[in-house]
Amino acid sequence: MKKKKVLVYDSQHCFSRFLKYEFKKEFAFDVYKNFKKFDNVIDDYTIMMFVINSEKELYDLMLIYKREVPLIVCTFNQEIKVKLEMIEDILLFDLTKIKTEMRSELKSYLNSISICVQSDRKEEVMC
Repeated sequence: MKKKKVLVYDSQHCFSRFLKYEFKKEFAFDVYKNFKKFDNVIDDYTIMMFVINSEKELYDLMLIYKREVPLIVCTFNQEIKVKLEMIEDILLFDLTKIKTEMRSELKSYLNSISICVQSDRKEEVMC
């Protein structure tokens, strides 16, 4: 079975290490530390995940974000979190949870997004 590709932007590599460890059997993760390497690669991914640590990273995210690829965004910054909550078509993930809660919630997010993407490609079901 072919693994689904997930793009992860994590400038500090903490969250991406957690993802790779917890979900390596189901997903193939490509981790990026900066936005300069995103030239036309977004279409290759099933899911995009971003850890936003600054206003600049938030701005860069909005420049490259394509609505065709599901997006999960995480941040510790409350101001950025409030701004992200106003965007309808992204999933905002809470990094302040304990590891077991994060694992369970992420598994649910990733699996539901994967099913929706597969269904959209087959045009059977809308999620």
